[in-house]
Amino acid sequence: MKRGSLTNMINTIWNLWTATEVKIGCLFSILWLAFNTLVGGVDDQIQALVILVSLDILTGMVASCKSHSFASAIATRGLCKKAVMFLVIGLGVLLDSAMHTHMIRTMFIGAYAIVEAMSILENIDKLGYGQYIPNFIRNALAQIAREKHVEKDVDK
Repeated sequence: MKRGSLTNMINTIWNLWTATEVKIGCLFSILWLAFNTLVGGVDDQIQALVILVSLDILTGMVASCKSHSFASAIATRGLCKKAVMFLVIGLGVLLDSAMHTHMIRTMFIGAYAIVEAMSILENIDKLGYGQYIPNFIRNALAQIAREKHVEKDVDK
């Protein structure tokens, strides 16, 4: 090895990233560690739920833009609901740990996955592709929407 080549290698490694890139990388690493710990590890169930959440957000934004009804307040409220969903899953992890089981987290993830899938189907219907959704599912979604509307009126 030539003299000074080790110094050149070290300088090359140090110059790969700027200080800002290192700080951002550290921040995202900490956030990822917190998320991973919160949800009890990123397994297939969490990956599926994250995909469903992403599809729900995407289809919801496209549907609201198509109907010219996009509102940042509604989008923010929806994102807050998604964050609370993952906090509830974290609560399930704690309960499972306290009771030495592995079912509460799984039940929470399953329930939220069903809710997300229904929301995606609602958004697909709003986009004008409802003909691809079976009628019994569309009827059930319409009934749920009516019940939500009645509950909102009662709360006022």
